[in-house]
Amino acid sequence: MKKNILFVILFFVTCLEIVSWKLLFARPVLAVICNPVLKNCVSSTNPTQYTNNVLSAVVSLFFIVGIIYFFWHLIFAGYHLIGSDGDPKKIETAKNELTYSVLGLIVIFSIFAILKFVGVVLGIQGLKSLSIKWPTL
Repeated sequence: MKKNILFVILFFVTCLEIVSWKLLFARPVLAVICNPVLKNCVSSTNPTQYTNNVLSAVVSLFFIVGIIYFFWHLIFAGYHLIGSDGDPKKIETAKNELTYSVLGLIVIFSIFAILKFVGVVLGIQGLKSLSIKWPTL
């Protein structure tokens, strides 16, 4: 009986997840109502512009999450280095954590540079105009 209830709950959660993803990536209506008095009546629902905005937002999100992850590991590497109490094995482990966190940050910046390069070479506007929008308060 518990197995059936768990199956039903998982089924409804999965259905809800699928519906929420469909709503999240739903495209806007490609109709524009413009005021003729305004000079710059440009459609913001252009499919290519929409795709470029989504691509830029996803790359920026991964970049920011990667930097936060770097700082998280940097803090814990320092914590482990301080708490090593002179034990050479713990010091080596903490140094490895520090090294790997810095290498991860280098990989993140390299991926950003490669995506930018691919955008320029292949002419993909969403990657060519890629920039990081830093979170502000």
